[in-house]
Amino acid sequence: MERAALELIDTGLQFVSSRGQLSQPSPGLALIDGDEVAVGLDAECSARLNPRRLHSRFWQELSTAPLGRPFPGYLRKADLAHAHLKAVWDAVGGGQKEVIIAVPGIYSNDQLGLLLGITRELAIPVRGLIDAAVAAAADREVEPHCLHLDLHLHRAVLTELEHGEEIVRTAVHTEPRVGLLGLRDIWARVIAQTFVRATRFDPLHLAATEQVLYAQLTDYLEALAEHDSTQVRIASGGRQHAVGLDRTRIVDAAQSAYDILTSLVSDHSHPEGATLLLSHRAAALPGLVDHLRKHSGLTAVVLHSAAAGGGALAHADRIRSPDSALPFVTRLPGFDARPPGPVTVPVAPPLGGARHLPTHLVMDGVAHRIESDPLILGHTEMENGADINPQTATVRRLAGQVMLDAPAEAGVTVNGEQLEGKTALAPGDRLRLGISDREILVVTMVE
Repeated sequence: MERAALELIDTGLQFVSSRGQLSQPSPGLALIDGDEVAVGLDAECSARLNPRRLHSRFWQELSTAPLGRPFPGYLRKADLAHAHLKAVWDAVGGGQKEVIIAVPGIYSNDQLGLLLGITRELAIPVRGLIDAAVAAAADREVEPHCLHLDLHLHRAVLTELEHGEEIVRTAVHTEPRVGLLGLRDIWARVIAQTFVRATRFDPLHLAATEQVLYAQLTDYLEALAEHDSTQVRIASGGRQHAVGLDRTRIVDAAQSAYDILTSLVSDHSHPEGATLLLSHRAAALPGLVDHLRKHSGLTAVVLHSAAAGGGALAHADRIRSPDSALPFVTRLPGFDARPPGPVTVPVAPPLGGARHLPTHLVMDGVAHRIESDPLILGHTEMENGADINPQTATVRRLAGQVMLDAPAEAGVTVNGEQLEGKTALAPGDRLRLGISDREILVVTMVE
């Protein structure tokens, strides 16, 4: 049976297939212009052009309450959730026979009931609900006390877990002072100030250049997660403006937010110690992992972007229910009680274990280093480049993992199986492009 898991979090709804393929994360954003509603990435790509028409809390505040001004009076928050989930479901083809949803632990029973009502209207075959933190922690060798930290658009969520023969959710805490959108606003202002000081050009002065800055912000942050500096370029008025951006400026600007997150973790850590699991969203924030390790004193583990979805799929037989009124599962067998068979989606190793991640691609005996800049895969060669044909496959380091992005046109196979979309690579994987007889080997080189 073809199963899929959906991680439902407003920073990016994402499906994980039973073969380990990841859909493009779709942020919980809606741009409302009269009777027209754009959602997800379509809303994000125009959000700064008309910010007053942007709604970003419909998943967090899921209900049948109206949106209120300045939005049309007939629209409810549930309507936006319906439109967003429909777009995400349609994008993956809707061919799955069974779906397990990994849901943050902050949703009430009424909200879960409303969510299931939306999935029934969309004919999504949901067969189970699992706490996302429990699913992400399943099959991990952690200490008896465990904390899971994740970042939403407008809040951070910390989940307390106890690990023994079972891994059990014991408490959920929210921190509304820190969210991804607020941090992005802080960093956008830092970049704008850097431009003004160096060039007198202010990218926040015009909506068009502000949109460009926000659209590129994720790429800058990913680069700064691995390097001390990066180059920021924005075109305006027929000129190309460029400045250097230091990692320290980005980290310093977020210090107060990082202190709040550290306090959240420290206030709920166990006297005997605990394992701190960081979602890939949290770990992707420049400097946060180091800050938490230094000031919390906990063992920190960075999770793969498919940790929740992969855990849900690995334990689908324990989560699924034949009843229409699905229970919300908040416990699973612990590490020593794994289900038979492999976990279909790899999980990134703990911090300090980066040597187990792929470092190079080898073709025709030549090793090509994998970095945060995309490595373009060709039939006869590989190269790094910023100008990427949308029909070209690429490999890059991204948020503690090595990701292959394979458009259908590229005809990429991994270990003999043709894949489309994003998937994580592991050492030993073998890639081929189309009908080429050249094989690309994924390896780890220890220096």
